[in-house]
Amino acid sequence: MIAFGSGKPRPRYHVVTALCSRLKDYCSRRLPLSRTSLASALSAALTGCFCAGCVGGGAPADPYDLGVKRPEISSAGGGSLEGPLPDAGSRDSHFPLLDGATWTYHHTNLVDAPWDETDSVALGELDGNPAFVLEDEEDAQGEQTHSTHVIDGTRVYRAYKEISVADEVVVTTSYDPAFLRYDEAWITSGTSVTLDDDWTQHCLVASSASSCAPGAVKPGSTTHRYTVLDVAAEISVPAGDFTAVKIQRDNVTSPETKLFWFVAGVGKVREENPETGAVTELSSYEIP
Repeated sequence: MIAFGSGKPRPRYHVVTALCSRLKDYCSRRLPLSRTSLASALSAALTGCFCAGCVGGGAPADPYDLGVKRPEISSAGGGSLEGPLPDAGSRDSHFPLLDGATWTYHHTNLVDAPWDETDSVALGELDGNPAFVLEDEEDAQGEQTHSTHVIDGTRVYRAYKEISVADEVVVTTSYDPAFLRYDEAWITSGTSVTLDDDWTQHCLVASSASSCAPGAVKPGSTTHRYTVLDVAAEISVPAGDFTAVKIQRDNVTSPETKLFWFVAGVGKVREENPETGAVTELSSYEIP
């Protein structure tokens, strides 16, 4: 980190008060001032400032502090918002969707033993259009999730999801409008947007994952509020140190809050549920 305005305390600034006052007089009353006079006055004022200093009385503690904080330069990875906006789903985006990409996450919570899981992306299609299927690994019960994502403008959405148990699809969920996962337009802290995602769940096979009777169809709607908390949040996870965009997602329909950290060119590096204590952190990743 580079520190600005450091150094030893300087003496009181009353030595240059008269000079500053005089210059202010000329400016406020627009009095004529020759080049020679101006040069002399400025030279004297600058000499006074450097020699006598500008602290004490009502002056700022640091004479170089103009009340504007310079951004700190961090070694914690590249900035998530440097340069032009990346295309949604691209290699440089905050939610890369590239065939063969993988992310390994370490999961912890207050109940279960920690476990690791690898997610991967494969090219696919939805209603005849290009799409990307994000799938996780089977858990101890043989349950696995396949989520189909689509790109629309600056946004990545989940449009379809299916859950399988022992390689058999037991329940599917279609979203229309789709479920927002990330928006590359999130470039300003404090930005907030509230969206509805309507969904229809189809139960195919009775199982612990479906919790419904075969053939049952259940429609519903969920409202989520997304808030950009920080566009340059420094975060350390097992995969490394990064500068991330930190997002808070509130489920307004069934109250629940989750926090996410997304990094350009990497994707999600951390997910947290403050209420349950569940945390997911990136351990390693490979993006072609």
